[in-house]
Amino acid sequence: MGSIATRRRELSGESNWEDLLHPLDSDLRRYIIHYGERVGSVGDLYDDDTGKPDASKENFFEVACLIKGNKFKYVVTHFLYADSESEWFGYVAVTPDDGKAVVGRRDILVAWRGTKTDTEWIHNANCTPKRATELFGPSTEAMVQTGFLSLYTSARTQLGRSTRDSNCNGHSGQQKIKSSMVTAFVYGGPRVGTTSLKNRFTQLGNGGSLHLLRIQNSSDPVPKLPNNSVYDYTHVGEELMVDTSKSDYMKCKDSCTAHDLNVYLHGVAGVQEQGFRLAVDLDIALMDKYLDCLNDTKIPPKWWDVDENRRKMVQKDGGHWEKK
Repeated sequence: MGSIATRRRELSGESNWEDLLHPLDSDLRRYIIHYGERVGSVGDLYDDDTGKPDASKENFFEVACLIKGNKFKYVVTHFLYADSESEWFGYVAVTPDDGKAVVGRRDILVAWRGTKTDTEWIHNANCTPKRATELFGPSTEAMVQTGFLSLYTSARTQLGRSTRDSNCNGHSGQQKIKSSMVTAFVYGGPRVGTTSLKNRFTQLGNGGSLHLLRIQNSSDPVPKLPNNSVYDYTHVGEELMVDTSKSDYMKCKDSCTAHDLNVYLHGVAGVQEQGFRLAVDLDIALMDKYLDCLNDTKIPPKWWDVDENRRKMVQKDGGHWEKK
């Protein structure tokens, strides 16, 4: 972990991850998984019935089971909501004093979950591009998908208040912020804007302070959306491609499975220039939190999502999960 602390700017994309992706640098591999786990905690603790978090800010990471065996330390300072206070979308967290040594700084982390509710799916379906004047001013030519722009701007005021002193991360429909350097790690994200947005992103990144790394699973259809046959949608930033269809740990390798965040992190742990081999001790049981995709039949399917199966699991001191 010490090398992560000394390489934090490099790992956060100061040189746009040049010479770090092929082959994937070992510290960057752990760095991407770390932020992905923090993103996953939003979905894990989202209450489908209330639209609110299943934990307080004070005990958030304890309830999310990100304490045992985890050297990265954070404290949640703010919860973020879309559509006023109706739907919880994410959080802002900071490293306490005893956590700075691991990441090499006071890290301010913004984590956004993926799409959950019917309303959000309806927002996402609005593929018409719109000039992003709310983000870049009235003269901008940058075009963003209307649905995503609406969801983001509904939480933007809160985000601005809570990140003034930040790192943004996100899964699927949502997309890190030290004040002089903004980095986003995006897992399975769709195209959110047209070529005009990409040009604007490039302009902002030319100063060296804005960076984005997209992690994409080769069989996940979501990063290929919206279809650009009608509108000129494209991605921004750099790309890390993983391919979990090469994993021998999985029995299910369909497109829906490929979009699961824990499957994505498994892909990051195992991606190689040739074949697939786990280079990080990432618990494979995490892939069956919401799925039934593992060859290992000792792990109950959907064990985080199904109360009866969750009661069958126990987290060991090192952080891995086992069946009781």
